[in-house]
Amino acid sequence: MNSPKLRLTRRNFLKLCSAGVLAAAIPNFSFSKALAAESKIKLGRVAQEGWLVYAEPNQNARRCYSLKFDQIIPILETIKQTEEANQGETWYRLADGEYVRSAFIQVVENRRNVSQEPIPADGSLGEITVPAIDVYLQPRVQKTRRRYYYGSTFWVKTRVMDEFGVPWYELPDEINGIPYFVRAYAVHLMKPEEIAPLSAEVPPEQKRILVDLRVQRLIALEANREVFSMRISSGLPATFTPTGTFMTNRKRPSRRMYLLSGNPKVDYDFPGVPWVSYLTLKGIAFHGSYWHANWGNPMSHGCIEMTPEDAKWIYRWTTPVVPFGEPYHIEETGTRVDVLSGY
Repeated sequence: MNSPKLRLTRRNFLKLCSAGVLAAAIPNFSFSKALAAESKIKLGRVAQEGWLVYAEPNQNARRCYSLKFDQIIPILETIKQTEEANQGETWYRLADGEYVRSAFIQVVENRRNVSQEPIPADGSLGEITVPAIDVYLQPRVQKTRRRYYYGSTFWVKTRVMDEFGVPWYELPDEINGIPYFVRAYAVHLMKPEEIAPLSAEVPPEQKRILVDLRVQRLIALEANREVFSMRISSGLPATFTPTGTFMTNRKRPSRRMYLLSGNPKVDYDFPGVPWVSYLTLKGIAFHGSYWHANWGNPMSHGCIEMTPEDAKWIYRWTTPVVPFGEPYHIEETGTRVDVLSGY
C-alpha cells in the first residue's frame, strides 16, 4: 500500500522542522532531502530578526507574522515583482497567502558530509553545507555564541573524535588563533577540481570585469564578449565603493572580516567570508556574503558583495590562479576590473 503524499502546508512544514533544524542546523533534519526530492522546494535561512511575512507579495499588504533570526523556511515559489513601484524586487512564497521579501533570506541547502580522508599538515579548505552550525571551544562542551553559515569557508586543521566517537573539525580563528570546533557533517572538504580555473584557455589580457554601480551589476567579459552577469551589492553612500580601474592580484578563499570600534551601529564580525578577490590594498574586494541577500542594492562597507556561488565563480575565473591549499596568494598582475560610478 502506498503511503499518502504529504501536503506541504506551513503547519506541516513547521511540524517537521520542530524535530530539530532549526535548533541547530539540524543534526536530524533528515526529512529535507526526501521532502525536496518530492516537492522540489528550496530552503531559506532568515538573516534578520523580525523579517515580516505578508498576505500578498506587496509591502502594502496585510502583515501576517514575523520570522526569527536563523529560522529555516520553505521556499515554494520565487516571484519577481513587475509593478512599477516594486520593480525588480523578489519575493518568496512560503505557503498560500504567506510571502516574504528575499532581501534577508539566504537560500540554503542541508547537505551532510562524511569524510575519512586525512587532513594535510597545512590544513584543508572546508565549506559549510548546512544552513547553520553551532560552534564550540571544545567538542560537545563549551558552546560559543558563534554560528557558522551556509556557504562560508574555513581552514580545517584537524579531525577529532569526541567521547562518543563522533567526528568534529577544528577550525582555528585566523585572527587570534583560538581553536573552534564544529560537527564534521556540516563541513565539505574541498577538492582541487572544485576550485580549478575557469576559461583557463583564454589569454589573461582578454578577461575583464565591468562593475556598474548605478545598476548594481557585474559583467565578466572575454575578448569584449559577455560570459557572465550577476547582481551585486556595493558600498553604502557613507562607505562607498571606489571607482576606477583595479586588478584582482590578491586572493583568499576564506577571510574573517570585522570592524570592532565599540559602536554597535557600524561594527560587524563575519568569520569565514568566502572567495575573496581583492581590488585595493585597503581591503576593498569581491567576496561572497551570507548575512543578507539584498542583491541589486548598496549594502556594504565598500566591498562588492555577491552570493557565495557567484564569488566563487569570480575567484576561479580571474587571475592569478591560487594554488590549491594556499590560504593567501599575491602576484604583480591580475584580471582588470573597471568600476563605474553610480552617482
